[in-house]
Amino acid sequence: MPAAQRTAWAAFLMVTRGLLPAVDDERMPAATEDGDLLRFALRIERDAPLWGEHGPMLLAALRDVQAMRWGGDRADLADLLRVMAHRLYVISAGPRPPRHDGHGRRRCRRNVGAY
Repeated sequence: MPAAQRTAWAAFLMVTRGLLPAVDDERMPAATEDGDLLRFALRIERDAPLWGEHGPMLLAALRDVQAMRWGGDRADLADLLRVMAHRLYVISAGPRPPRHDGHGRRRCRRNVGAY
């Protein structure tokens, strides 16, 4: 597995197994949530250059996550973390091969039935 996919998967697990449960649980102490958020932020900042076009988007989202942590709604924070987790999952899955129709041509499903 390439480094970009491996690091994206590790960050995905940090969000889904650490941050989201902490944000969703009102009884979870803020110190636990802050520690998880700091580790996640460090990972995103370190690994973003590996993720090509997704890196700058994740860095921008991370700035919003950090701002929401101190003054935003927990539901909005959880929603943004879920969006980041989805993007990290897409990166970890790697590029999708093009779909062909069996004759060496790419299929176009957009205009099916339009004519």
